[in-house]
Amino acid sequence: MILQERTHVHATAEQVWAVLRDPRLMSQWNPQCVYCDASEGTMRVGLRFKATMHFGAGPARLLDCEVIACEPQRILTLRFSGEAAGGADEYVEETYGFQPVEGGTKVLHQIDFSHSGLPRFLQVVLKVVHLVGQPQGKSPLDGLKERAEVPATRGTTEKQQ
Repeated sequence: MILQERTHVHATAEQVWAVLRDPRLMSQWNPQCVYCDASEGTMRVGLRFKATMHFGAGPARLLDCEVIACEPQRILTLRFSGEAAGGADEYVEETYGFQPVEGGTKVLHQIDFSHSGLPRFLQVVLKVVHLVGQPQGKSPLDGLKERAEVPATRGTTEKQQ
């Protein structure tokens, strides 16, 4: 199951990438990231680091993260795994895709739960809540948009099926 949303960021792809390229700064734009422990400051395929993430009402969880796709100003895919993600063979992939458009950059954010180990019925519940529920707080895409835009302007984020 894949959840996705997209937004128009009033900034160039280069400016959006500048927000994403350093994993050590993830907590500054991703409201779910409490802390990111990376030894390097540039995303690249194969880079591994630890991220402490907080999802909803539960406790913060330490996750292993690996960059599995990285083309600056085009795409970034992170794989979150580890015991807190469900088990040794279970993971969640999070992708940010960029498309330059007039007046800025269209950013697509996808979260793939296909290998998360979540029971199918819970995946369906997540999908329904994502599509028809009311957003609770800022999403990672909202934080990315806010951080990349100069000067900051308000826009809407669209949920996609």
